[in-house]
Amino acid sequence: MLQALLSPAHMAVPASRANTGGLRLYRPPLLLPAPQPPNNSRFPRLRLVPAVRSASGLAFDFKGGRGMSGFLDVELKVRDYELDQYGVVNNAVYASYCQHGRHELLEKIGVKADDVARTGDALALSELTLKFLAPLRSGDRFAVKVRVSDSSAARLYFEHFIFKLPNEEPILEARATAVWLDKNYRPIRIPSEIRSKLVQFLRHEESH
Repeated sequence: MLQALLSPAHMAVPASRANTGGLRLYRPPLLLPAPQPPNNSRFPRLRLVPAVRSASGLAFDFKGGRGMSGFLDVELKVRDYELDQYGVVNNAVYASYCQHGRHELLEKIGVKADDVARTGDALALSELTLKFLAPLRSGDRFAVKVRVSDSSAARLYFEHFIFKLPNEEPILEARATAVWLDKNYRPIRIPSEIRSKLVQFLRHEESH
């Protein structure tokens, strides 16, 4: 029916308008569906996020955390190949600086990557956040300060700070999370001997 209405072959043209410049086609009015009340199912539902519980004290007892106040300082120097096209240290390089600091800290605690790998386990970085405060340039000397700030049954939490020497100008703040994994790369509890080494190290730092 609609095709018959729109087709010129089936349209009757009045004689009084036969010589006009064009034909006006009859178009039936567009029928719109009646408005429907909003359907909540069409919109994504907000999911409530549970409050994050502090991991402090889940695996270690440090008398209120006083034993986690000490930082290890590692002094380094900027090398030319670490610069970007703007003549400052490339943003990605700072992750390596932080990793170097964590490596030195863990070795001082008595946790060596080779020893962990021989057991079939791994201590893997699962999260890293960087906050850039000022740039470093070729030849600058700086200090990476790193500490274990918190812990849970399977994770260690690190804080890092980078200061330009000799004036200790703030350059970077960073936080990292490392998780203990088994041979299938699934999180497991930190071994008791590693926890003992960490406790001894932090208590030693607290006493000094």
